Amino acid sequence: MAKKEVEIKDILKDAPVANDDGTKYVPTKLEKLNDWLWDHSFIYRFLYRLWTRVLSPSVNWCRIKRLCGRIKWGFDVSETWSLDWTFYKWIYPRLKRFEMVTQAYPMNTTFEDWKEELQKRVKQLDLILHVDEFDFEDWSYIPEKELEELKEKLKNDGSWEMTVNATAYEYCKNDFNKWFCENLNQLWW
Repeated sequence: MAKKEVEIKDILKDAPVANDDGTKYVPTKLEKLNDWLWDHSFIYRFLYRLWTRVLSPSVNWCRIKRLCGRIKWGFDVSETWSLDWTFYKWIYPRLKRFEMVTQAYPMNTTFEDWKEELQKRVKQLDLILHVDEFDFEDWSYIPEKELEELKEKLKNDGSWEMTVNATAYEYCKNDFNKWFCENLNQLWW
């Protein structure tokens, strides 16, 4: 006996939809019109998205609150949600420019080595900002012994690569943070 392919539409049209009291739900004429317009009119979808993302009072109230925060403190409260991310976004263009214009270097290194180190750290910061932690495939930041232990521990897990990627991402961030703290006084030209 061959299996019959079942379409989602077929299942949904027979699915019982009930109100809270158990009676069958019957959409109003306005809801039916809304669904029809959504399915058949690009302009309706465009205007709906415009209203919900740009023009609605709640969106504008949030914008006003953020503007007041910027006037009062110089930044809005949304920047404090993840300060590490805000810091990385702030320091990235500045470190990139610093790497281009620097003329000085620490006493314990040469100018060429310092430029290479800065280039490496700019690339590292670029990775931190632009690669999702589960897609981070540069495992060189994890010490070899720990990487082997992690692979062995997670070899039966289907998502072991994502775990290793997230671990490498954290090591990369910690490596950048450590370097930045150690060299903060050296970042001048």
